[in-house]
Order: sequence, then structure tokens, then C-alpha cells
Amino acid sequence: MSDSMSVTASDLGALTRQYESITHNLANADTVGFKRQISQFRRVMNQLADDGDLIPGSQHIGHHVANKVQMDFTQGVLKGTGRPLDVAIHGEGAFFVLETDQGPLYSRNGSLHLTADGKLVDAAERQIAGQNGQITLPSGLGESQIQIGQDGTISAGGNAVGKIKLVEVEDLTQLRPAGSGCYRLSVQAKTKPAEKAKLQQGFLETSNVDAVEELVKLIQVSRLYEAGVKTIASQDERLQNLMRVAQG
Repeated sequence: MSDSMSVTASDLGALTRQYESITHNLANADTVGFKRQISQFRRVMNQLADDGDLIPGSQHIGHHVANKVQMDFTQGVLKGTGRPLDVAIHGEGAFFVLETDQGPLYSRNGSLHLTADGKLVDAAERQIAGQNGQITLPSGLGESQIQIGQDGTISAGGNAVGKIKLVEVEDLTQLRPAGSGCYRLSVQAKTKPAEKAKLQQGFLETSNVDAVEELVKLIQVSRLYEAGVKTIASQDERLQNLMRVAQG
């Protein structure tokens, strides 16, 4: 394969990964607390588009950048629900801690629920970690009787019964998607109490995906991919003609 064809093929590989990232974002545009994926390739693509020279192969798009996908942890819009067990985190870099058999997971999805025995869990019934241990509310308690303060303190009938644990991840690049809007930390990563973050009862944080922006990028990537395929076909035809001349 010629150098120019190798470059274009590399660009097509980068475009494929960008396409997968965009479609994943669009599929989760309505997922509570979801954080969109952004590839380094998207940044290069945006820069080349600004320069008016965004053609696969012409600027070695795929060669310029490792095709890594990073999470964008910017705050989503907080949407009021009025439900007492819906709580949104106001403050970037802070997370709920979920206790699982495979170790702690971290989430921004504050759609909480009570089990029959009064344990506070998420939608997948994973235990919400408390600041001082497991959070268990009195049985038979109605949701309307539950108050959750900005610092995470949970009160029932005027009595404090626990405090939701919120942590701040010092290096967000150490978070890895673990499915269902949750993340797992690498071994070397560190957390600390989220002292600046606040909870808002009766609210949920929406996804930070801008569906219109993603659709525009999807169209752009699709067109670039088609152009790249045509470029490879043209390069292949030119090589075959050269070979016929050489053999001629």
C-alpha cells in the first residue's frame, strides 16, 4: 500500500472511531447524569475545519493524533422533578459512591430509591454509600417525609438518619466507564471528600450531550468517510494504471 493510501486508511480508521463515539453519545442523550465522549480526533477535525482544509489524507488527520476517547465531565443542566429521592450534584468532579461486590463505582445519576428494608439504592439497586457507613431509613417511611440537605444529610421526621457520601476525583482521566452511567477508578487514582459540591433535592442532572451538535458532527464524519473511500479508490486506480504502464 502506498504512503498516501496508508495515510487515508489511517484517517478512515479515526473517522470510524469518531462515528462510534458520536452514536454512543446520541444513544445516551436522555440518560440521567451521562457524560459525553470526546475523541482527540474531534479536536483535530474541528481545527482543520476552521482552516478550511478538512480532506481525508490531505492533512494526515489520523496520523496527527492518537485515537483516544476521553470523557467530558462538564456539568449537565439540573432539571426539577419534585421527587424527594431525586438528587442532583451541583459541582463538577464530584460523584456518588456505589457499593458493589466488585468494589466501589462512581456515578452522577441521583435517581435514588428505597428497598423494602429501608436501604438507599440507585435504579440498579446498588447501595448508596454513606459518609459514616450504610444508610438505612426507618421502615414504612413515605418519600414525602424525607429531606436531603445540600451537604447530603438525610432527615426523616426531623431526625438525621445518615449522610450521603460525595467524593471528588482528583484526576478525572483515571475514570473508566463501567456501564449504566457508572465509572470505575484505576488503582492509582485518588479521591477526597467533595467539600464544594452541593446536592439539590427534587432535581436530576441531565446528560451533557448536545444532540444537535452531535448530529452535525455525525453528518460531517459520514461525508468525510465517503470522501476518503473515494480517495482510496482513485489512488488504487492510479496505481494500477502505473503498474500497467510499467509492465507495458
